[in-house]
Amino acid sequence: MKSQLARRSVEGPNVSESFDSAVLEAVDYGLSVLGETGRQTVYSFVKMKYQVKREEIPKRLDVFCRASGGLFGAGATVVNKMIAKRLYTKLSLSFVQHEDWALPEYVDNAKKCVVEG
Repeated sequence: MKSQLARRSVEGPNVSESFDSAVLEAVDYGLSVLGETGRQTVYSFVKMKYQVKREEIPKRLDVFCRASGGLFGAGATVVNKMIAKRLYTKLSLSFVQHEDWALPEYVDNAKKCVVEG
């Protein structure tokens, strides 16, 4: 049942675009702990230092993770787990924490669950 719900939440003419939108919403949510100004500051930093616009983050998660690591140090792990949990919730997937996974692994796994059902 959960995989059907997940598939439905990103169905449409372009599943990849819908999935990227879900990832971006999860990133917004994870950064919201910093407040609106803090969140916008992170996006500006990532754009200026790494040449990655906000809307490009779903396709360039590795760069976003490197940037957040530079900004937050060990705290990046907490923010990235919040992002992953939000994504899984949005897609109606069960979140299982893996000590050796970073945000890109969680996102890849979620995409696999949604696409393969």
